[in-house]
Amino acid sequence: MWGATDAEPGPRFPPFPGIPMEHLTLLLLISLFFSCGAQGPPECWEQAVSANGTLELLPKKPMREWARVKWRMGPSAGSFQLILMAERNKSASVPKGSFSGRAVFQEEPLSLRISPVHAADAGHYEAEFEHPSGGVITRCFSVSVWEPLQPPHLETRVLHQERGWCNLSLLCTAPGAGPVSYSWSCTGDAAGAPEPWPRLHRQVHADADPTVCGCNVSNPASWSTANTSISAACRAAAAGASRYYCRMKGLLCLLVLGSLVAAVAVTHILIWQQGSHPCGVPGSSSAG
Repeated sequence: MWGATDAEPGPRFPPFPGIPMEHLTLLLLISLFFSCGAQGPPECWEQAVSANGTLELLPKKPMREWARVKWRMGPSAGSFQLILMAERNKSASVPKGSFSGRAVFQEEPLSLRISPVHAADAGHYEAEFEHPSGGVITRCFSVSVWEPLQPPHLETRVLHQERGWCNLSLLCTAPGAGPVSYSWSCTGDAAGAPEPWPRLHRQVHADADPTVCGCNVSNPASWSTANTSISAACRAAAAGASRYYCRMKGLLCLLVLGSLVAAVAVTHILIWQQGSHPCGVPGSSSAG
């Protein structure tokens, strides 16, 4: 009868026979390096600003412990442009350049402020925070610069009027503003998605409450709006049509009256001509 005995541990083999452990360790390190590198650069926050406005870049995750910070822009032509450098509890150093006199570092809350903004300021920005222990953490921003929007131009055109109803078209334009988004709102409309087009068609009744429509134009940095009363436009068009009808009716009456006067005048002239030249009676000639 066999007795139970503790099993002796057998020889250990690597998971991949024939490959030394140091080679497997090197392969593991290389795979980790490439897997980290495949993630790419850190995500940048998008920020839009109006030209001649103020740009303020504030990291969403500010550093609690930091010794130095470096703000830069780029890369342009393979290199970064230094905006400023600052040490904690010390004044920032701004080198001479396009940001000199416009860039200010605010230690609380660790933001970069640029004013006024130029069109050339659009691009990639980085804030490099150095920890007292020597580590470095980078925050980045992608900045776009847009022209500020002026109030749009509204053109109202009455298309048709019949039985108290007025059909009209409104056109909203923002000359020289570049790409913009449109939205419309009119008093009395049910809540819903705004019209995303530059042209709007509406129908109103003469007995309805006054209706005002507004066009809003916007870009990522600013917006502007303009309003118009379509009820007033319909009333003005109706009044204009009424005046036109009255003018045409008056002109027609004048033409008829003129024709009658001319006919009477011609009749009197013909009668007068016949009265001044009566038909002669043939007389007899006497012989001597």
